[in-house]
Amino acid sequence: MNRRNFLSNTTMAALAVAPVTQLFTKGYRPLADPKLTMLRGNVGYYTNRGGTIGVYLPGGMPEGGVIVDTQFPEAAQTLLRMLKEKGELTKLGVLANTHHHGDHTSGNPVFAGLAGTHISHERAKQNLIDNLAQKGEEDSVALPSTTFQGSWSTNLPGGKESVSLNYFGKAHTGGDAVVHFENANVAHLGDLLFNRRFPYIDLGSGGDILNWPNVLKDIRRTYNKDTLYIFGHAADDYPVIGTSSDIKAFELYLKSLHKYVKKEIKRGTSLNDLKKKTGTIPGAPEWKFGEQLRNVNLEAMHKQLNP
Repeated sequence: MNRRNFLSNTTMAALAVAPVTQLFTKGYRPLADPKLTMLRGNVGYYTNRGGTIGVYLPGGMPEGGVIVDTQFPEAAQTLLRMLKEKGELTKLGVLANTHHHGDHTSGNPVFAGLAGTHISHERAKQNLIDNLAQKGEEDSVALPSTTFQGSWSTNLPGGKESVSLNYFGKAHTGGDAVVHFENANVAHLGDLLFNRRFPYIDLGSGGDILNWPNVLKDIRRTYNKDTLYIFGHAADDYPVIGTSSDIKAFELYLKSLHKYVKKEIKRGTSLNDLKKKTGTIPGAPEWKFGEQLRNVNLEAMHKQLNP
């Protein structure tokens, strides 16, 4: 699944605070093997190039569908063609962005004109505005027309599904939303979860690696044991869907990273030496994929613990 090669070939320099423009323009394979996989309750996910897209198809109705995140324009166009060929989509009830990063929002123009509501957290919209301005591309990506602070929900046409967006606090960025299809009990986490690969932490956009485990814990407590989760990214040979056990495992990784870097700071280990000596994070050996982002994690934790 192509989006799993997240940033695999990108040169990383000062990554913990690097502009998003340096992080989301390289490192993805060419378009290949686009795949739409349905899960339950007419909710599924689409993998191609970029962060996983969530999809709700309203079962025989051409209107009232939902798209969560949009990858890049070519990938979004491929999905739209697939849906139109199936007769599944002429108009969206909701287009939602879980956060602002380009591999989740660059395809917005493909779907925004079809959406009755285009929504994100208010900080995610501001982050997107700021990011586009930095690149001089203010008009290149459709901005959400609706924002929320704590939570937002709506009943979709046909009465078979309701969708809600919830904000749990600063984590991957300052504006990450969880999109929950309530009847299907499927939740799209965006980049709040990188399944068994080192995550990216965007401190410059309000991310907080120390608070991220608290956000994950609150998510586990808010939804239930039957909730099926869609993840933004996964390591090769790992799925982009999972359960609360995967959330707990990622929570453990972040806590282990905190403990490890804190211990090394007390020992007087420099950041450069820490990078050189670190392979996997003690206590979380499953996280060993996306090695170039390992240094991003070490830098971000070091910066927040030793400002």
